[in-house]
Amino acid sequence: MGSDSAENHFDSSAGPEQVRAFGTALEALRGFHDALTAAAPSADVLERLAADLQGWTQTLTPLEVPEPDRLAGRLRNLPVRGHPALPPVLLDVVEDDKVEGTVTFGTFFLGRGGAAHGGTIATVFDEVLGVMASHRGHSATRTAYLKTDFRSIVPIGEPIRIRGWMDREEGRKRYVRGELWAGDTLCAEAEALFVVERQG
Repeated sequence: MGSDSAENHFDSSAGPEQVRAFGTALEALRGFHDALTAAAPSADVLERLAADLQGWTQTLTPLEVPEPDRLAGRLRNLPVRGHPALPPVLLDVVEDDKVEGTVTFGTFFLGRGGAAHGGTIATVFDEVLGVMASHRGHSATRTAYLKTDFRSIVPIGEPIRIRGWMDREEGRKRYVRGELWAGDTLCAEAEALFVVERQG
């Protein structure tokens, strides 16, 4: 099965200042990603950049901790739980039968021609529909199936509305659906099956 999700399954013992600082670092990282992908740096600039990044890798590598103790992807107070590989999704509705929010795909997520990369769109659906599936009963779930249909390009650099809702529930199986809208234009639809993990 694919990725797992649950509001109470992802947690961290990080304090408020650490969460705030991690969020600030993520914003800087996302800004860097967009700047790098929008530029055509010279070889000299790229070599300097690589040296700086290697220095930070050497700083962070000794700080590795077991998965349950990590910050990335485990901070419920940050958009997408502070996952660095996802564009931040700001959910303003999270209920037992629906979720709604806004996502902006930066230049880092460009496919081509001003459109967000299709794989990133599917990943955002996986994240948001996983929130929908796991919110009911606050259960840990895993993605068993995710199908995405693209109706129109998803433009980068502008707010896109995303919504998900519960289609039906059969025992441990939760079938959910979702949509992405750019204004009045339906950009993509998704249907997914999430399975509630067994206790233990």
